[in-house]
Amino acid sequence: MLVRFTPSEFELVRFRARSCKRTMARYVRETTLGSVPHTRHNHEIDSVLYHLSRIGNNVNQLAHEANATDRFPTEERLNAVLAELRALIGQLAGKGTSA
Repeated sequence: MLVRFTPSEFELVRFRARSCKRTMARYVRETTLGSVPHTRHNHEIDSVLYHLSRIGNNVNQLAHEANATDRFPTEERLNAVLAELRALIGQLAGKGTSA
């Protein structure tokens, strides 16, 4: 069987196949037969989301403490959370420029 794509369709199919870590032939075969291949997880993105979740949890704990005690958390604890956030931003910025 021969399948023809316009150049824009070809690029779209190739992009989607790569996103699913499949060859174009396999991707076309699977989608033609009704399968819906899913994009594979990116471990770098998973790591970033994990770290952002940790930072968010720390900020939430600081806010909870401030609301419960009517006292603002110590500058040391705030700086620790801020340093963690800045380090993550620095890692992301470094990856963005090296790609």
